Amino acid sequence: MGIALRTDRDHGHLNGPISGCAQSELMDPTPFLQRGELMLTTGMALHFEDLRTWEAYVERLASVPISALAFSVGRVHGAVPDGLIAACDQHGIPLLELPEDLPLLQFSRHIWQELAAQRYEVVRAGWELADDCTRLATHGVPIVTVLERIAEEIVAQVELMDPGDFALASAGPTARSGAPSTMLALPGGSGARFTLRIRGGTEDQLLQPLLGPVAAVLAMQLSYTLASSSPLHSAAGAQLVQAALDDATAPDDLILLAESAGFDTSAPWQLIAIACEPSASTANARLIAWRLQVHLESRFGVVCFFEQPERTVFLLQHPSGEGRIVDSVTATIDAAKVGVVFAENLAFEELSLALRMATREPFVAGVRTLPALDIASIVRSLPSSGLRSLSHRVLAPLDEADPTGTLTETLRSYLRHSGTVRAVGDELFIHRNTLAYRIRRIEKLLGVDLQDGEIRATLLLALHVVAS
Repeated sequence: MGIALRTDRDHGHLNGPISGCAQSELMDPTPFLQRGELMLTTGMALHFEDLRTWEAYVERLASVPISALAFSVGRVHGAVPDGLIAACDQHGIPLLELPEDLPLLQFSRHIWQELAAQRYEVVRAGWELADDCTRLATHGVPIVTVLERIAEEIVAQVELMDPGDFALASAGPTARSGAPSTMLALPGGSGARFTLRIRGGTEDQLLQPLLGPVAAVLAMQLSYTLASSSPLHSAAGAQLVQAALDDATAPDDLILLAESAGFDTSAPWQLIAIACEPSASTANARLIAWRLQVHLESRFGVVCFFEQPERTVFLLQHPSGEGRIVDSVTATIDAAKVGVVFAENLAFEELSLALRMATREPFVAGVRTLPALDIASIVRSLPSSGLRSLSHRVLAPLDEADPTGTLTETLRSYLRHSGTVRAVGDELFIHRNTLAYRIRRIEKLLGVDLQDGEIRATLLLALHVVAS
């Protein structure tokens, strides 16, 4: 087209993107310009010699900023004014000289055609990327694998942010400190949304048309992951936890499962069980567990998790730094809305008992340490048919006298609350006189004195043996 560059050829602004093309003959066209546009002018209103006036004109254009200035010579000016060249060099705006025989309409049409072709390629690349990510998602890969494919395409750091602005997953090269970021909301209704945060990459990328289709793929994968009725867990973690909870699992088999999951049976174990309020949705419960998992994976060398209907259990080893588990939990989730129990520095031989205790714990909001031992664990560790037979015999008089089980339930509540009349009455919804009558009858049927501490312990153990 016979176009000449009149400013410094080595200037970095020559690599800047062009977002559009606009013509103006105003002294101050900035109210009508958009960032990155290439501006065309014949200089019809630019008749002055003072360098400061040229500098003020170009300074206004640089404040938009425009991508370049194209000056058409021959119609108004026989040559590009020197003051304009100097001002463009000073402010880093590329200055193009358009020959007299090049119509501005032809040049503008050329720019728009090139932009349309580029944007078509971006849209095509976006649908190809969405197609690749759909194939990955349908094969059941983790969401982080889909993010890695996106990061590979745009050569930038990609983070999946939950509605609380917590990074659930990240992929791609770590962006430099202070790098600009772009937020792309994933489709998902009018409520709180997940977003993609893009950090780094090249300035001229059109992220919306490129990532729009794949954002829908991510939204669908998130919807399935968080709302599916199928339990989610790491395969190795599921096998290990299920085997540890099964009395029939041989110790050697449990060791093999632990080692195949990446654990060292001679190293200390950490355990976390997290449960949400009974009224919480599956999606919300999984989101909380997922957020905790992401944080734990940054703190521990080995992390396995297993989802049950009421809770998610995490098994951990090899912490990467100082600090207790409770610090990881409170730094990640609102402990006032979930119930968390944890145990630290467990031996491998203690793992099965600790898991059973954790899965029996009722929901209580907050973070608390798992009890070191409970009666149910002792009972499960005494697989004796003789003990079960004797326990049934001790309690048989209650069943014979009251087939409805009311006396047995009263005894269980009385022992659980250490004989506290008010607590037992509140639990069973009975008057204190009714409770006194039942206790006297129980003592008579069993031939015991429930004020004796050893008798209480024996009967409580018998009740647990029978229940197991």
